[in-house]
Amino acid sequence: MKIWFQTFSPDSTVDAKWHYFDEQCRRHLPRVARPDTEIHLATVQMRGPKMIFSDYVQYMHIGQVIENALQAERDGFDAFVLAGLRDLGHAELREAVDIPVVFAGEASYHFASLVARKFAVIAYDEWSVITTRAIVERYGMGHLCVPGAHMGHLGYTMTDLLTLFEKDPQPFINEFKTAARVAIDQGAEMLITDFAATSIFLQEHDVKHVDGVPVLDTHAVLIKTAEMQVDFRHLGMPKASRGPRFIATRQDIRAARKVYGFE
Repeated sequence: MKIWFQTFSPDSTVDAKWHYFDEQCRRHLPRVARPDTEIHLATVQMRGPKMIFSDYVQYMHIGQVIENALQAERDGFDAFVLAGLRDLGHAELREAVDIPVVFAGEASYHFASLVARKFAVIAYDEWSVITTRAIVERYGMGHLCVPGAHMGHLGYTMTDLLTLFEKDPQPFINEFKTAARVAIDQGAEMLITDFAATSIFLQEHDVKHVDGVPVLDTHAVLIKTAEMQVDFRHLGMPKASRGPRFIATRQDIRAARKVYGFE
């Protein structure tokens, strides 16, 4: 089985601050995959300023990810997974390719609902709590998600956070645990981070629970969900091809790509 694992971050050769995240992914992903699963770790070439905060920058950013998904399908990959928990390009990617596409937020929230009565998302700042809550609500799972908590890092840049992870991890871990305890007091039985790099950082530092409440490994959920979906394809369950989402056929999409200069 071949899985294309797509991040929303640039390769560390393009932007050096991401090297620690790259290294963590290369160590951690083989640990959670089946022995016969081959994982291709893919980055992006560009990442605009304020990508996390701006809908328009996200719109521009996701184009390169969609092109990577099409390349993965052409190259014979069995599934395409996205590490970012904001699930950018959710509708577009599932329309663009026929192979299974797995999103970190969607997979994590659904998995949490299987093993916990209530879950919480632990965020960096209040803005992230609000926007993540909207994503959970979009999936119809708001009633399973407690209000959650944040660590008060409004204004932190990506460089600030990645430097904390690599150079001074313990204060960040302590802040995460403090916020997690707020969510636990709200009734959370599963803790989910709102940033892919945080999830793998905590797993690498063996922060697998806070006071007995599990911290979800979102990377493991992604890989295991992809493996399961590929298994179901092999059992004969095809991708849906009827309904409002599928009015545009693959031929229509191919024709549109030619009109807009993508092919």
